[in-house]
Amino acid sequence: MTRDSRLLVLDLDNTLYDWVGSFVPAAYAMIEKASEILQIDQQRVIAELQAVNQRHGDTEHPGAILEIESAHLKFGGNPEKIAESLRPALVRFEQVNNHHLRLYPSVEETLSRAKAKNILIVAYTDARVSASLSRVNKLGLRKYLARLFTPDQKERRHAVADQDMDFLNVLPQSERKPNPATLLDICGRCGISRDEAIYVGDSLTRDIFMAREAGVLSAWASYGTRYDPLLWEKLVAITHWTDEDVRKEAQVRERAAAVKPDIVLGSFGDLDPALRPVATGSAIS
Repeated sequence: MTRDSRLLVLDLDNTLYDWVGSFVPAAYAMIEKASEILQIDQQRVIAELQAVNQRHGDTEHPGAILEIESAHLKFGGNPEKIAESLRPALVRFEQVNNHHLRLYPSVEETLSRAKAKNILIVAYTDARVSASLSRVNKLGLRKYLARLFTPDQKERRHAVADQDMDFLNVLPQSERKPNPATLLDICGRCGISRDEAIYVGDSLTRDIFMAREAGVLSAWASYGTRYDPLLWEKLVAITHWTDEDVRKEAQVRERAAAVKPDIVLGSFGDLDPALRPVATGSAIS
């Protein structure tokens, strides 16, 4: 399918890079180190970490390992002692995460070609904004992305550096995936018609359904769904999702078979034929 493309809207996690393949090994390396420091079984750390994540409703809550019950019991609830003692676990997380965090093949080359064609490139995520910004910066994506769109988040007000605020475009809290108003708002803020936009994401139910409902050309990053099932099981064990959330997600995935993307990407580079060059710019740069 070809048509003029002036705007490329990108999901981040498991679309531009393998989030599952970097976050899960890092989290479990941290768990192993915390288990060693606290001298308790790893399964206990896993259970307590999930309880913290569920309390915050966030799998990437900063310093969640510092809030687990066993740490408070061992160090008498002293936050300074807890932070000092568990610092090696946090360092281990960063080391392993940095080792595994990589762009998918052909991502950088394709983004470079899209930018050379005067296509405006922006990203949208409803993941924790500080973590997303960190990954964008580590992977060198800022030179391709004009903006990062995100729903308003409380943590943004105190966890985002001043120099990043201009890069962020904050949407209303209600504009979370798969609300099609999200994409229409992004197109409007960029000053580009939805008929000239392409949306790329890995989730059929959250990304592709949203794009289809908004009337935006949808490209499914099918490669982003090819992760090790064992890693997924490990993620579920520490995620903020409740058992009911996991059951609902499984049901949603079954229904996703009915969602048909306009384009199926076996790799990010398969997007190239849909990126037709344009001569004009856009409302933001």
